[in-house]
Amino acid sequence: MEKKQFKNDPRQKYLKAAAVILAAAIVISAFCACSKGGGDPHSASYELNDMPGFSDGLANDYEKPQEGQEDSAGQKVNEKLIKRVEINAETLKFDEAKNDILEQVSLAGGYISNSRIAGGERYGYDRRTLKSAELEIRIPQEKLDTFLKEVGGRINVYSSQEKITDATETYYDIQARLDTLNSKKEALSGMLEKAENTSQLLDIQEKLYQTIAEIESYKARLLVIDSQVNYSTVYLKLYEVETYTHVEEESFGKRVANSFKEGWKGFADGWKNFAVWFVGALPGLIVFAAFVVAAVFIIRALVKKSRKKAAQRAEELRKMREMNQNQNPEPNQNQYQNQGPVNPQQ
Repeated sequence: MEKKQFKNDPRQKYLKAAAVILAAAIVISAFCACSKGGGDPHSASYELNDMPGFSDGLANDYEKPQEGQEDSAGQKVNEKLIKRVEINAETLKFDEAKNDILEQVSLAGGYISNSRIAGGERYGYDRRTLKSAELEIRIPQEKLDTFLKEVGGRINVYSSQEKITDATETYYDIQARLDTLNSKKEALSGMLEKAENTSQLLDIQEKLYQTIAEIESYKARLLVIDSQVNYSTVYLKLYEVETYTHVEEESFGKRVANSFKEGWKGFADGWKNFAVWFVGALPGLIVFAAFVVAAVFIIRALVKKSRKKAAQRAEELRKMREMNQNQNPEPNQNQYQNQGPVNPQQ
């Protein structure tokens, strides 16, 4: 009786099913291991990433060669330094300074990659906006110092900053990845020639196209770095001013003198601007004054006419009142008193 209950127990069925699944998994794993260990490299189930050097993470453990050392080919490693210079400057003669800068760029063998010039528009009577320019200049790195020296002598530089980015590690890391990808490309090309079926051919072609795309992408990155290394970038902001900004430390007396000079200049400029404004506005002021005078005369005439009409009306009312009084005189009380009482029978 107990044996029958044990056979009919639902847990027994679950245990048997689990045992069957486990046995099937062991068999499949053993079969896959045997196939992978003795597999044909030309079979469709062969994984290309299992080959040495064909992993997706290429050259992750690459180390940057030290300066002055030699790489695996026995050549000295060149540093890849990207230089960027930011300059803020001002000038009293904008057009002349701009032309001098462009001339120095041409002499250095550089070029303007981006530029923006603003200002110079006139407004008011004798005013105009001061000009400004933002230039992005590319200069050969070996001529950068000479260019900065020549340009600095023609404009007043009140702030500058130089940034140097070391791209050596990134550059040679990309180069190592390219070498690995080129080896992978050659291997895939050889495997493509030995493909035995369509499925295998398509699989190898897909891997080959992906490798070629990665190679081209890394080549483009190397070209960008080479361009940034060979040609330094100078960001120049040039402003037109009326007086230069004093960068050096000034004494108290010099500061007082400069302050008085700037104050007097502002006072004189203010009166000059007022005189120019007054002369320019004089025709309009004359017309406005004539309009005001005419308006005053008209208003006075209207007021005078209104007062005259009011006086005439008041006179007419007075006369009418007198006429009414003459036509209806008030009764004489003495007359009624002398007549005595009135007899109602009369």
